Amino acid sequence: MPRRKKKSLFTHKKVSKAKYTIGIPTDSEWKTMPDFASFIVVDEEGNRHAFSTQETAFILPEGVIPDKLHHPTAYWIGRIKQIRARNDEDVWALVQWYWSPQEVNSVIKSFDVSGCGQYERIMSDYYDYVSTASFCDHAAVVRYDERAVDQEVFDSDEFYCRYDLEYRARKILPNVTRTACCCGVSYNPDRDPVMHFCPRPACRAAYHQECLQRPKQRLDAAARARKFLESWPDTDEKLSIEDLVGSRPCRKRRKGPESSISDPLEQFPEELVRAAQQQIVKGVQAGGVVGNVTAVVAARQLIYCSLLDGSSLPTDWKDKIDVEAAIPPKRKSSPVFVCPQCQSLI
Repeated sequence: MPRRKKKSLFTHKKVSKAKYTIGIPTDSEWKTMPDFASFIVVDEEGNRHAFSTQETAFILPEGVIPDKLHHPTAYWIGRIKQIRARNDEDVWALVQWYWSPQEVNSVIKSFDVSGCGQYERIMSDYYDYVSTASFCDHAAVVRYDERAVDQEVFDSDEFYCRYDLEYRARKILPNVTRTACCCGVSYNPDRDPVMHFCPRPACRAAYHQECLQRPKQRLDAAARARKFLESWPDTDEKLSIEDLVGSRPCRKRRKGPESSISDPLEQFPEELVRAAQQQIVKGVQAGGVVGNVTAVVAARQLIYCSLLDGSSLPTDWKDKIDVEAAIPPKRKSSPVFVCPQCQSLI
């Protein structure tokens, strides 16, 4: 289920001047300073907030007034790599920065910011020494792999990271075109209403509706649903449900009452089948940033494995699939399209 991030960005205890006067440590000085595992920031109400190495934090940008709350996107975000101090009141952190898309564009002009959402950040290999007086709150940045079929679901107002920046090489990894639509334009979770995702191992890509072709053959609703399900996330082979059942060794074919079932899908719970038969979509009008990718894929994988080896569903299958997330709320159904790579219905 989506996680809710905490909304509070505590303000600092109001001070008339900075607690340090010597300035930013040099690299040589940093090596001589005592090392610590954590530090404390006190807010204006006297509450103590501990920050530790490897945690991610909101950091007050230069020139921003600390006595006011700002929108989360107004803050810098960094990961604490080391903590060292000259004394109890002059404490510093070595921070690895997350860059905004606009900051990346300032050093890589070809990086298209229009393909990024407002909560998107890019993990860089750029580091700075930052005074702990600038730390505002803990932050969370979810790693988002668009090709992953088991991606953690997160809310549309949570920070996420798809790319890494190699600053000196002026390189973005993975290559943006690896996950972009066939038109070359990346998915923008804040802008794109519906993206259609193909889960086949050789595809694993999402496409704008306007970039896709409609199927030549007209199918009724039941046939379409079956074709969606048969776009298996575990194989690039175009195997029908009957193909999977027929491929089992004789000793693995079920005996008894089940052998007389005309449709192999009848052996599965109706809600599982319905979840697996959904179109896989994401976007502003399609379930959010990640959409129903993870839930629908998980449902198809359970059915695929059961049909392939003749095994029963695990008793805890409901714990493995978010059926509610797989099946979108009542809305106008999406048109049916063909994947431009494998020609499966999506």
